[in-house]
Amino acid sequence: MEGSDRSAEGARGAQDGRRNQKLRTRRALLDAAAELLREGHPVTIADAAEAARVSTATAYRYFSSPQELLRETRTLMRAPDLTADLPADPAGRVDAIVSRVADMQLANEPAWRAMLSASLERSLEQGGDGPEEDGFPVRSRNRLDLTRTALTPLTDTLPPAALRRLTMALTLVYGVESLVSTRDVCELEAAEAKEVMRWAARSLLDTALHEETEG
Repeated sequence: MEGSDRSAEGARGAQDGRRNQKLRTRRALLDAAAELLREGHPVTIADAAEAARVSTATAYRYFSSPQELLRETRTLMRAPDLTADLPADPAGRVDAIVSRVADMQLANEPAWRAMLSASLERSLEQGGDGPEEDGFPVRSRNRLDLTRTALTPLTDTLPPAALRRLTMALTLVYGVESLVSTRDVCELEAAEAKEVMRWAARSLLDTALHEETEG
């Protein structure tokens, strides 16, 4: 009886060991993918496996595609709460959101550029037929949600159509696409790129409020 107990305990210990090893391997692959993103490299299963020092075949047992690996890596690299302690007034809220996103992305441009590249590749793979496949969205909707949060105080101020138009317009003037436009097309330094985004957002908000007052 005593021998059976020791045998069962040994089996449980072996199972726990294998489980812990699997968790370590998965985390190593995620950390490797995150580092590839931070360095501005594309995320592939083979490259993540090499960086994590495991075989490609082993990596594929954890992640069936680069998109699946990227999805979990994005969670690992989740941004801080960008809506914490927002001011009460709409202008202050919009400026805070735009500024925080700009600071976060400009501080780590290679990673955000790599994520944009991966999203565009995903879109091409799907042929532009839909927003997502197998539950994996081509692009995150976080920025749209951030804009809506910033404009919450205007819910009872602007008509629904005007609020919707402002929401969509504001979402265009910050984020990774705006980072690429200001930095590459306009050839702006990081500080000026951020100020241009802030000015554009403020101008859109002022215009929408002015139109409502004049109307």
